[in-house]
Amino acid sequence: MDGVGGDIALADVERRLRAYGAALWGSDPPLRPLVGEGDPAALRPRFDADLVRLPAVWPSLELYRAALAHVGAHRMFSRPWPAKGLKPLLTIVVSLVEDARVEHLAMRSLPGLQRLWAPFHRVEPSPSLMAADLLERLARALFDAGYRDGNAWVCKGQRLFFERPDRWDDPNFSLALGDDLAGDLGKTRVQINARGHRVDPAYRDDNGGLWLYDTPPEPPRDADDPLEAVRPEPAEGTGNRRNGPPQAPPSPAPLAVAETIALRPVARYPEWDHRIGLHRPDFVQVIECVPEQRPPPDTHTDPRLAARVCALVRHAVVARPERLRRQREGDALDLDACIAASAARRHGHAPDMRVYRRVRRWGHDLSVLLLLDASQSTNDPAGDDTVLGLERRSADLLAGALAAAGDRFALAAFRSDGREAVHWLPVKRFAEPYDSAARGRLAGLDGRWSTRMGAAIRHAGARLNAQPTLRRLLLLVTDGEPSDIDCPDPRHLVEDARKAVRELAGRGIDVVCVALGGDPRTHHRIFGRRNVLPVDRVERLPEILPAVYIRLTG
Repeated sequence: MDGVGGDIALADVERRLRAYGAALWGSDPPLRPLVGEGDPAALRPRFDADLVRLPAVWPSLELYRAALAHVGAHRMFSRPWPAKGLKPLLTIVVSLVEDARVEHLAMRSLPGLQRLWAPFHRVEPSPSLMAADLLERLARALFDAGYRDGNAWVCKGQRLFFERPDRWDDPNFSLALGDDLAGDLGKTRVQINARGHRVDPAYRDDNGGLWLYDTPPEPPRDADDPLEAVRPEPAEGTGNRRNGPPQAPPSPAPLAVAETIALRPVARYPEWDHRIGLHRPDFVQVIECVPEQRPPPDTHTDPRLAARVCALVRHAVVARPERLRRQREGDALDLDACIAASAARRHGHAPDMRVYRRVRRWGHDLSVLLLLDASQSTNDPAGDDTVLGLERRSADLLAGALAAAGDRFALAAFRSDGREAVHWLPVKRFAEPYDSAARGRLAGLDGRWSTRMGAAIRHAGARLNAQPTLRRLLLLVTDGEPSDIDCPDPRHLVEDARKAVRELAGRGIDVVCVALGGDPRTHHRIFGRRNVLPVDRVERLPEILPAVYIRLTG
């Protein structure tokens, strides 16, 4: 099928392909030509969070469609893994299993894709033990359950893959199976030119979009090295990719695959792409990481300020109104009761004189989630403390007053290290008391990494949405603007955060930002001018934050 109809230029079919991709997956990523030297047949598609790159000229439209459908399956069902320190053999085999996994998930919902991809899987069984041949035959075996190959390694991979279709929804299945198969293949001491490794069949991408590299991947020094050779580690001190001040101390090292899995992922959320006007589904992963317990510090809060805050919080009433009808006394007439009384009088009956209505309010009916920015920039000095230190003191003062008043509230912090590692740090959940353990978790917060604000807002909204109160408030304290290591376009995360705030507003959740720094225009763009409360002097935050709460709820 590759040669049917002669060569086709991407520029001639780009509009049709984008419409095709949008019809399949509901997204329309920008397409760019991929131009390389040498044999055009050796080129493989590439994709990342922003673009899909396809060869500028290819043999057929069906090949373009197959490639775009495959990339769309990755964007829908895959999530990148950290590649630091992993062996090339492992990344190659895991990527091959992941290709098969996402294609089977795609074919579950779109069975016609099987007819699109199947003609490109043409390899036949052979006695060859070359690594490239074994990998190509494994690719067909994992695509086609009816394929039979005489090689024990290929047969093992096929058997283990199709034995557990219930695990195909879990990307970690590809890691586990790929690790098993790579270990077996490595024992045979097969050799391959890792730099020249070509993914087959031709419609599949080069798998670069499945892995997160701190630096671009480097080929082995010796092209004939065995596959199991470990990729060289980047040298220390070659640059800092974190979001922090120029003189900040080095940030913690990025998480390895095993560490990422151990951190208990709790949710995946979409992310808004303003360029195409669509959400990228399940694009961001939130990982829950409970802060380290430290002794609750002496906050040195002015006792008079603490007493005043407690008194103000107790008198801040957000109550659920209940309309009482047919009352003997009230604030206004009950129209239905008046009509019934008039009708009874006309018929000669004694009217019911309970013709008033009034409103009764039931207690304090508010849930609030206080969310603190714990990115690297919060380590900046602020007077005799740091920004994060002032955030902790302010949160402790307000939380103590809320707990004393019996209000429903939660306290958490967030930071991010790329879209697959948005860390949510719970200090106090809604159902938990604000006790010494919670204060210890608050004391254990430290500042790291970046500020992927939209994902944190969505996760906070999910927590607030489960609360049965009349009003739900997200109070976000931040010293900067949205940013992350994998988003070179600063507008992308600003527009995503703005979209997240609007989504919460549509569910009746108020979002208010206490801005300790950053560009006011950016904050106004995200939260709206009325919902941004700038703090001109960060040192005053401990006395300002409780006042902000009273202003919002009183």
